[in-house]
Amino acid sequence: MLARMPGDDAFRERVRQANDIVVVVGERVALRTSGPGRYKGLCPFHEEKTPSFSVSEERQAYYCFGCRASGDVFAFAMKTEGLDFPGALAALARRAGIPMPERDSKKASRTEALRDASEHARRFFRRQLRGAEGRKALEYLRERGLTDRTIDECGLGFAPDAWNRLGETLGKQGIPASALVELGLCREGKGKRYDFFRNRLIVPIHDAQGRVAAFAGRSLDGSEPKYVNSPENPIYHKRSVLYGLDRARPAIRAERSAVLFEGYFDCLSAWQAGIPGAVAVCGTALSPEHARLLAPSCREVVVAFDSDSAGRKAAETAISVLLAAGLSARVASFEEGGDPDDAIREQGGAAFRERLAAAPGFLEFLLDEALRAPGGAAAGSEARREAARRVAEVIAGSADALARDDWTREAAGRLGFSPDAFAAEVERARQRPARVSGTAGPVPAGRPAGQPAGHPAGHPGGRPAGPPGDADRASPPTPVERDLILWAEARPGEIARLLRETGSEDLEGLATTPLLLAMKEAAAAGRDDWEGLVGRSAAEPGPVQRQVNEILMASVRLDEDGQRPEDCFSALRLRRLRRDQERLRAAAREGAEGGAGGEDTLRAILEVTREIEEVRARMARGA
Repeated sequence: MLARMPGDDAFRERVRQANDIVVVVGERVALRTSGPGRYKGLCPFHEEKTPSFSVSEERQAYYCFGCRASGDVFAFAMKTEGLDFPGALAALARRAGIPMPERDSKKASRTEALRDASEHARRFFRRQLRGAEGRKALEYLRERGLTDRTIDECGLGFAPDAWNRLGETLGKQGIPASALVELGLCREGKGKRYDFFRNRLIVPIHDAQGRVAAFAGRSLDGSEPKYVNSPENPIYHKRSVLYGLDRARPAIRAERSAVLFEGYFDCLSAWQAGIPGAVAVCGTALSPEHARLLAPSCREVVVAFDSDSAGRKAAETAISVLLAAGLSARVASFEEGGDPDDAIREQGGAAFRERLAAAPGFLEFLLDEALRAPGGAAAGSEARREAARRVAEVIAGSADALARDDWTREAAGRLGFSPDAFAAEVERARQRPARVSGTAGPVPAGRPAGQPAGHPAGHPGGRPAGPPGDADRASPPTPVERDLILWAEARPGEIARLLRETGSEDLEGLATTPLLLAMKEAAAAGRDDWEGLVGRSAAEPGPVQRQVNEILMASVRLDEDGQRPEDCFSALRLRRLRRDQERLRAAAREGAEGGAGGEDTLRAILEVTREIEEVRARMARGA
């Protein structure tokens, strides 16, 4: 018997040469030329507005100046698809139409033998579900609203109430007992071997490549525990496997968004209800490894956990992990004690999709949780202060300094603290040892305090270091403001045109808003000397003068480090649209709680969301 296996170095080199890295990366990242044989785009591995991801045609390699990710075409496939090297090699070979070499299966690795055993077990469980003994399990699935199509597509099965049915059946098929024991499908004790899953509904768990890695078994007779899962083994590590990711990834990549559930049946019901980007954790909390699996394919995750106290606490932990990975998060709410599966079955798929679309941002969820705590709304209460510390710790975990500033101001206002006091608490949280890997903690050596992780010193995403003073009490200019002021000196005519096309609301709430609005007014009047406002601002006393002066004195090469002029205005529009989106989502939630109709609000949310995607696409195209 022959099995397909990775070949030697010559085969790998043949696959490498057949997959030009510019083409492969270009299928995932909108690239534009930045020089002979060089291309730039937005990094697929972390959130950014200014392209820092570079691809070299000559070196056949990529490098990100923001998060420092680098490698060749194999490394890119491994990171974006969650593959190991053999999987990446096989995927790129298929892409190039190159057949994999073959070798004798007797020489197959131990890992491949375990995968083969898992696949045989999956087939066994599936056959049992359609047999006489599986009738009660099949009836249970139908009672939960799952169709035969969903049951078959998701490979659900049944483990019969027998001590060694699986072991005996697979043994006759040539699967060694040692492999079943290593996978946890069989156990040994007192000289006997017995099946681990008995009289349970079986849910197969696949890895990111669609290979069977483990199983979950649900009790059908009320016995505890309700669920038992395969133990960790060489092909299954629960902290790095998301249920359904292999099935959901195309939709996640297309929509740049994922929906995260706690339970397998939540996920199954969501798929059936027309939510293809649904995934679930496998009986564990969301881990940084899970977030890293999602990050290359999406920018936003909607957390849809149970609404009981345990589910809300798990959602708070998930938010911290997602922010640390550079992902944005929203949280779908359900009736007290309710869960997503019940909501889908009771209200239908269309209503559930609307609920997801109206899900508020994570900060609103955290603030609601803080204020609902005993004494949470009482001024001066220790409970209020402790709730504020929890919110500050989550905010501190984000590497986005500008977003942290926005969230800090909003949280301080809602919780009744001064912005300065709350900002100080966020900074203290950033200096504490991390509770979640990759979140708040001490600033690494060599990175100035206040500069977000993942950005080298001097990167546009950074923030000037230095002791706090009067200038720090005012919001520092964002990278967008910095680039606009620099472009105003370099290309005054182009900036004047773009200012005339930009709404004043897009320029509000910035450190340099007075200057930018004055520039817009001059441009609207058709004056050619409006750019002189920049120089006059730099000569006048006050925070704006210091900020503009620092910008003009900085040695920044706009053609390399800065955004294009049109990208700056697109970024400002995105900023305003996101705020509109959050405001509308809050209004939709208040309307739902008050029993008011929210169709107009939901339409407005969808319209703003459409505008956001249009702006993002325009920026990605470099148009």
